[in-house]
Amino acid sequence: MNTLKHEFDRDLWALNNFGNVQLFDKRRTKRLVNIATRLAENKGQSLARLFDNWYDTKAVYNLLKLDIMTPEVIQNNHRKLTKENIINWEGDVLLIEDSSEFEWNGLEPIEGLGPIGSGRKGDQGFILHSSLAVGVVNKSNNIPEEVSTKILGLPYQQYYVRPPKREKKQRRREVKERIETDLWRDVVRNKVLPKEASKKIIRVCDRAADIYEVLEETKDEGYNYIIRVKHDRADNNDWEIKLFENMRELPAIGLTTIERRGRDGTQKRLIPLNINWQEVSLRAPARPGGYRIGDLPPLEVTVLRVWGWDTEKDELIEWFLYTNLIIKDLEKAIRTVKYYSLRWIIEDYHKALKSGLKAERLQLETAHALFAAIAIMSIVALRLVDLREALRINPEMPAEESGLNALELKILSVYLKREIKTVKCVALAIGRLGGHQNRKSDGMPGLMTLWLGMSRFLNIVEGVKLKQLIDV
Repeated sequence: MNTLKHEFDRDLWALNNFGNVQLFDKRRTKRLVNIATRLAENKGQSLARLFDNWYDTKAVYNLLKLDIMTPEVIQNNHRKLTKENIINWEGDVLLIEDSSEFEWNGLEPIEGLGPIGSGRKGDQGFILHSSLAVGVVNKSNNIPEEVSTKILGLPYQQYYVRPPKREKKQRRREVKERIETDLWRDVVRNKVLPKEASKKIIRVCDRAADIYEVLEETKDEGYNYIIRVKHDRADNNDWEIKLFENMRELPAIGLTTIERRGRDGTQKRLIPLNINWQEVSLRAPARPGGYRIGDLPPLEVTVLRVWGWDTEKDELIEWFLYTNLIIKDLEKAIRTVKYYSLRWIIEDYHKALKSGLKAERLQLETAHALFAAIAIMSIVALRLVDLREALRINPEMPAEESGLNALELKILSVYLKREIKTVKCVALAIGRLGGHQNRKSDGMPGLMTLWLGMSRFLNIVEGVKLKQLIDV
């Protein structure tokens, strides 16, 4: 069975993820572990309020300033653990990717940041590109309404600062510096994924990754992909035939559903959608180096179209998806669509960083220090998403499967004066501590509610343990 322990013990979790980071001084590594532990138990607190005395607070800021404190060094141990998790996972592994803008606008200039957003004067920040490994739990051969998953970790993360506004160049080939689209290409070009697990890794990306080189290089490296189509490319054999029009003329081959999640505390909805697919050969675009349209090898891909009407919002849902997975039947097509629909996990992950850990409120003087702090927070944020997924996988499983130990389950039951039998009971109880009303009309607790509830619950557990020591 595909299982990984949910490390709710903050000290053990911090030690496993940061205890082997090489900072050329054991005291520095110990300090890093301590920062991660405090961030995990004081979610949303500023760095200045993590510790009780000025000496420890000053030590945090001094550590973040060190040249060695780069995201690559800070996350090195975690990335190794993630790769091991990927290799050991028995089923498919989705590498869900996305970029998010982090902004510090209206402040004094911060050394090392670049233009962000609309590029207005005073707007500054950077692009965080995260690649999140998610294991698919294979329960049966039947297609479930929603796919169960397990967070495996963060095998790669990129920090990109846009250059100052430059004069517009006439030709793209004159741009020699690294550009924003390279974030998608570097995931495979930099050899950061375990090659021995390539057959089960599936990159899941939104429209920003619809780049000829991304599609071709991912396939050439032996990995799979599901990428939403952005460009309405032409058929390689008949350039007058465009992809979107061609797919829209095909009849539906079957039906599937996607989950539209409600806001925190509201019910989710399942929306029925039509589905069809076709193997296509698409004309290659022009590229720097003298390659005209059609000179490079065509894109040989399978395209899926999914469409239907969201009656509650009165709007059309339509996706076109590229994939190099072999799709021979409706079941495989539906599973591909289900995989793509899990992109919300990476959106929730970035939300955890911004709203939960309040990364954009960091008050540091350089981009280097900001990157170091957010590199730590990025791993802390995984705990929140992992908690929500652990409670979502199968709500009717015994409460012991939630990851809480016997003492913690007993404390939760006594504190809330209710019996805790299932994982759903655990989720509702934790949610209650975070402010969820637990009414029948409410959905399950959302991301931030679980975050607040778990933070409060762990403090209660710590209090009970301290009392046991005092009574002894």
